[in-house]
Amino acid sequence: MRGLFVAIIAACVSVVASAEIVWPPNAGGGFTRNGLWRNVQARCLTAGAPRHADCAVVDRDRGLVLYKDAVGASHYLVIPDHPVTGVEDPRVWTGPRANGWAFGWEERQIVARAVGKPVPDTLIGLAVNSRASRSQDQLHIHLDCISGAAQKFLSQSGITPAWRAFTFAGKRVLAKRVPADQPVLAFNPFDEVRGDMGTAPGTAIAPQDRGIFLAYTGGSFVVVDEPVDLAPGNNGHASDFLDRRCKLGR
Repeated sequence: MRGLFVAIIAACVSVVASAEIVWPPNAGGGFTRNGLWRNVQARCLTAGAPRHADCAVVDRDRGLVLYKDAVGASHYLVIPDHPVTGVEDPRVWTGPRANGWAFGWEERQIVARAVGKPVPDTLIGLAVNSRASRSQDQLHIHLDCISGAAQKFLSQSGITPAWRAFTFAGKRVLAKRVPADQPVLAFNPFDEVRGDMGTAPGTAIAPQDRGIFLAYTGGSFVVVDEPVDLAPGNNGHASDFLDRRCKLGR
């Protein structure tokens, strides 16, 4: 019986480590798909109130918050300071909007501070999950160390400046390099993916559900696109490229 109990606990820990979990989901307890947004509003965006420790950076000029996730010592979330549901929201893809990816990348040293030692740029990544695989209906881009599997994937010589098909963790993905001599994120990955959709900037868009991952490999950024309907079994859970335990960084 004791062995069975230990096995169940170990399985639960494994699920928590790999899934997208926001806990506690709201100040009043209980699960809700807008718990994350409620927490950000109550903790980070209330005028005149003391700022909660989870509000790592609040930039009202850019309309973005860097928020500490409940699971993983080095795991943070980039969140708009206004309601945006997720990748299916047209405002993510067109019109004036802040570049949350660039904001998260600029603040990436917070991962090293959480780990307690320097973490190379090539070991840090950002990811947004699809509607199909997320637990919260407020846009949030994950920031953390990349996983060992992601590091191996990024080292492939076949990733070029043109979109090409690959396999990651048994799922079909698309990937491309965007040259960058310095680790400065001067583009928006949403725009790179939008370009692959064949939709001109400024035009209306009904985006297909997908997950997106971004990392720096030295000399270039790599953008990975995982449309949910690209292949059977694709769930768009792009944060699979990240490691909440930050084994490589430690």
